[in-house]
Amino acid sequence: MSIYKRGKVFYMNIMVNGVRIAKSTGKSTKREAVQFAAMERQKALNEVKLTPQERAARLPFKDAVEMCYEARWKHCKDAKRAYGRAMNLAKIVGDRQIGDVTEYVVAEIVLELEKRGATSSTVNRFFAALKTLLRHHKQPWDFIKLRKERKGRIRTVSREEEQRILVLLRETTHSKRRWFYPDVADLVEVLVDTGLRLSEALALKYDDVNYGTNLLTIWVNKGDRPRSIPMTSRVKRILVQRQEVSRIQPFPLKPYQAEHAWRWVRMQMGLDRDHEFILHALRHTCASRLVNAGIDLYVVKEWLGHSTIQVTEKYAHLSPNKLAHAATVLEI
Repeated sequence: MSIYKRGKVFYMNIMVNGVRIAKSTGKSTKREAVQFAAMERQKALNEVKLTPQERAARLPFKDAVEMCYEARWKHCKDAKRAYGRAMNLAKIVGDRQIGDVTEYVVAEIVLELEKRGATSSTVNRFFAALKTLLRHHKQPWDFIKLRKERKGRIRTVSREEEQRILVLLRETTHSKRRWFYPDVADLVEVLVDTGLRLSEALALKYDDVNYGTNLLTIWVNKGDRPRSIPMTSRVKRILVQRQEVSRIQPFPLKPYQAEHAWRWVRMQMGLDRDHEFILHALRHTCASRLVNAGIDLYVVKEWLGHSTIQVTEKYAHLSPNKLAHAATVLEI
């Protein structure tokens, strides 16, 4: 162990299991510097004896989040949201280490989220980020129980509402700031007839539209499961017309532009307080129309690109024909 003075402060230079530790002791007397170096050496020896799980448990929560982001979230589609939730958790957890997260800490997190008005589904999204974080650092996580979410009704857009939306977007005289509103009208029709997510529709390119097979292919999506969707005559007509203006992609719009136009529509229709009347309701509308027409749930699952049939089953109650047929069996 080497102790030497540089300026007014003593520095240390020691080796522990082949690892060199050279840094300032922050002490101005040699005696204090030697004591500090001895403590640092013992601390390093203790660290060597720790298992990887025990070593990870000592990470400050915020550092654990950063490491998890670099190793896992950074490469996911939902990276920004997951990282944002984890950093929000870091603010609640404070100076604690990742190994300090227990059911009591989780209870504190829930209380804080509830103060902010978080719903059960929002709390579950935070729980999902926390569980991923703990699993990544080999920490216990099975004490985190997801909350039961209220399913509620599935908001769809009626055909009358759809027509009203299209008229508002296309036939209103818009200011220069709203030049893209008629484009959003085309987008609405495509979303209703395809069930695409907004991100999928905006990312769609004409290279992925095959007029010969009448299919459009989605290569990048939420579940990383490419799928092909048949085009209705309305979708095909819109894409052909728009290709005359934009040769690369049908909808060179930004997400905020589509959302801006939709908010305006909601206000014009007096539905600004209907929190379920969102652009994503167009995807629900496509699914409900398919199911109501008697299309099998497994076909709807493939159409929408759901990861499991359980996700699609939320639309099952929209098909009363199957129940009516079951009733006829009882009549025999």
